[in-house]
Amino acid sequence: MKIKKRFTLYNIIMLMTPIILIGVVSVGFLLIFIMKYPVEELLVKRTALINPRIFAEAVGLFFQNNPGAIRIVFIWFAISAGILIFSTTIITMIMSRSIKKPIDNLHRAAEYIRRGNLDFEVLGSDYDEINALCSEFDNMRRDLKYARQLEHSLKSERSMLLANLSHDLKTPITSIKGYIEGIRDGVADSPEKVSRYLDVIYQKADTIENMVNNLSSYSRLELNREEFKFQTGELGKFLLAFCKKLETEFIDKDINLEYEFKDNEIPVRIDIDKMSRVFSNLVDNAVKYKKEGCLKLIIRTYPADGGVYAEVSDNGIGISPDEISKVFNSFYRIDESRSIKGSGLGLGIVKQIIEKHGGKIWLQSDGKKSGTTAVIFLPAAY
Repeated sequence: MKIKKRFTLYNIIMLMTPIILIGVVSVGFLLIFIMKYPVEELLVKRTALINPRIFAEAVGLFFQNNPGAIRIVFIWFAISAGILIFSTTIITMIMSRSIKKPIDNLHRAAEYIRRGNLDFEVLGSDYDEINALCSEFDNMRRDLKYARQLEHSLKSERSMLLANLSHDLKTPITSIKGYIEGIRDGVADSPEKVSRYLDVIYQKADTIENMVNNLSSYSRLELNREEFKFQTGELGKFLLAFCKKLETEFIDKDINLEYEFKDNEIPVRIDIDKMSRVFSNLVDNAVKYKKEGCLKLIIRTYPADGGVYAEVSDNGIGISPDEISKVFNSFYRIDESRSIKGSGLGLGIVKQIIEKHGGKIWLQSDGKKSGTTAVIFLPAAY
């Protein structure tokens, strides 16, 4: 109920309650008065009561002859005044308490927040305006709690990032230093060895560069500073060109690539460079987490549900059910022994890019050693 309506209701109650109670008491006192005193002694005609002077003289004469009646009138007046004061006080207390309680709750909530306690709930009020204020205050509390949790999560992620990078950079840097020392000390005593050492150094430097690029991309995506250049096209045509390049890279490697793309796909909005990053990361993950023997990769697309699905399936080590919900967390890595290197940013970047496209991504796996399928959905570009 609105405050104005509630106050109007209280005012009506405050006015009517003493009137009704005083009326009831007055009827009782009038009956007592009539039974106890001979009002006929007033000896005043009804027509004479119209004249205030005559009526006042008659009343004065009556109270002179019946002084005890004054006491009864005084008692009636005292009781009526008491009823008026008591009813007004009680109704005012009820009204003020109904307002004071939610205000006290808000004051207590503000004190909790000042002390850093956000694990409580702000109760509402019967007044619409105060209830809306309580609701907004509780929304602010939840937002502050979420911000605190997010800050704590970001701190944990930053700590994990530093730990991952320090560990993962140490190995290629150590290798680079070792090969450079080998060249300096003359261990590489032939042009072929020097060339091989330089190739390894380049590969290790390329690994470091990929880590730095991943970190830079993730930071820009997190801060919404990454520019997207969308164009409308068919995802299958883009992936066909992508797979042709993969076939060239997979020559002389124990990797079997298969792909299948439907004709006349629904057009979607794509940033070519960013989408290349997405599928490159997914393929790199498949290669990174492959089992012994030949890696089988299947990439396909098909239209459904008002958009286009893309799947990247492999026969790799798979993912356990308890890990499949965590793999898109920043810096998370399946390999707990850390024998597989990487900052853990790859799938986090993939998820953010897909979401910037308005799509979704998730993983499917029947568990360890059963392979993994990454499923992407992009809405149609209407």
